[in-house]
Amino acid sequence: MNVKFVTCSGANEHTSIDALFALFDQFPCIEFGIQVSGQKCGENSPRLIWLRNLRKQILECRINLPLALHLNRDWVEAFCFGELPPELQELLSYGNYNGEPLFKRVQLNFKIGRDKTPNVNLLEEQMLKFPHVRFILSYNKANAALIHEIYCRHNVVFDCLFDESHGEGIVPLKHHALVFPDVLHGYAGGLSPENVVRELDEIAAILPPEAQIFIDAEGKLKGEDGHFSYSKAHDFVANALQW
Repeated sequence: MNVKFVTCSGANEHTSIDALFALFDQFPCIEFGIQVSGQKCGENSPRLIWLRNLRKQILECRINLPLALHLNRDWVEAFCFGELPPELQELLSYGNYNGEPLFKRVQLNFKIGRDKTPNVNLLEEQMLKFPHVRFILSYNKANAALIHEIYCRHNVVFDCLFDESHGEGIVPLKHHALVFPDVLHGYAGGLSPENVVRELDEIAAILPPEAQIFIDAEGKLKGEDGHFSYSKAHDFVANALQW
């Protein structure tokens, strides 16, 4: 099993942009997941202002920083029904100095039964509007049938993320085997600097040797102030790479 990259989620307006640059300089396999919603990232919000500044510094420094935009709550519901709030439209329009999207991956954190059930036709149509973005679909029991339907249509390329705790940071009792033969699968849920090696051992035990995955942590990367911790993110990636 090979860990293609390691996602550290939760960087926000309380995070030093220089710290993100330093982590990327040390660990080129890192990706930063940015959580956004209408509540957190509306017009004139600290997070939107921080993201604008992040983009400005990336362009000035010409750094190809790996970023993923994680859509939550009202924004993920709107996206799944073919709508784009103005602030989200702005973020998805951002390009990098090399012509690539600033946010190379977009994670759709919907859960059928909690959020409105996505209209598969509108969702697919929306995803196809962004051919240079790779989408991440949260795979769980509630969402499985819809994701299988999207896969069987063969129109959209996506990555699949396992997190049965739905962002609550709970380690699963049993990790999920790969679902799709030609899709990149990711694992999340309670991963931390302290347990990442053990959890990777357990994941590897159920996957074929040639499997390629990614891992994603957020809750266990927070410091005492409740925000993204540089040192915990550093240790998480370093320990994962030692596996």
